Amino acid sequence: MISLYYILNFVLIGIYPISRIFRLLNFFILDIPDELGTTRENSIFYTIMAFTVIKYLRSYSTLQFLSSLFFTIKVALITSYLFVDVKISLLYAGACLVIFVLCSEPKFNGRTKIQDIEDIKEFEELVGVKFRDNDDGDIIEELNERFKRKQQVKEKSKKIQNYKITEMFFAEFYVDWADTCNYTKEIWANFSCKYTTKGLKFISINLAKIPRLAECYRINTSAMSRQLPTVILFEDGEEAQRFPPIDEKTNKIPKVLKYGKKELQSYFDLEKRYLATRDL
Repeated sequence: MISLYYILNFVLIGIYPISRIFRLLNFFILDIPDELGTTRENSIFYTIMAFTVIKYLRSYSTLQFLSSLFFTIKVALITSYLFVDVKISLLYAGACLVIFVLCSEPKFNGRTKIQDIEDIKEFEELVGVKFRDNDDGDIIEELNERFKRKQQVKEKSKKIQNYKITEMFFAEFYVDWADTCNYTKEIWANFSCKYTTKGLKFISINLAKIPRLAECYRINTSAMSRQLPTVILFEDGEEAQRFPPIDEKTNKIPKVLKYGKKELQSYFDLEKRYLATRDL
């Protein structure tokens, strides 16, 4: 069933060509050619096309692309109406604002094999990691210990890389209010359906429900964070890799890689991990 969000946005966008075809407004001013011989309407149209291509190349998923496309077209139409009639432009902008406030973007609800983790005990039992019982304990000390073990795992991985003897979990740490988390759900859902095996599993953790995991794994959940979502690969209970990567000393993101399907497949070596564990 098509979401009301898409229906209303298509209606808003469709108003313009309908009013153009049936001449409901005077669009004469948009048909006047400029110095380059093109009309204002064509200039706006070309701008939309350029932004559409850029948004497509930068989009994480179909949901994000459609959201960006709707926004770009509506801004262009508000501009077009502004040349025709200021009142019509303001009315159209108001309608866009009302729909934006009252009708939220739909979330991904397709097929997935990702297991949702509800509490920290479930996370510990499934992944094979154990935190201190004291919630107010020395987090820094615990992180230092985990960092040392992580370095040992990295050194070991350089010598041998046998995925068959490793129990692996891809853990997606997210929050509901972050648009990026919503847009990338589709990517990880598709990965889970394609790559899940007995030795390679996918889980998701809502950091709003389990905030201590954000603290333990140094994930910034503020509104300006560039770490949402964070995906951590656990091998035998220890963090082996994460995206986006962070500098272990400064706790900052040194480089933000593109959150694309091909880039993530290569970054986590998903194909090799799947082939090594599919027959277990």
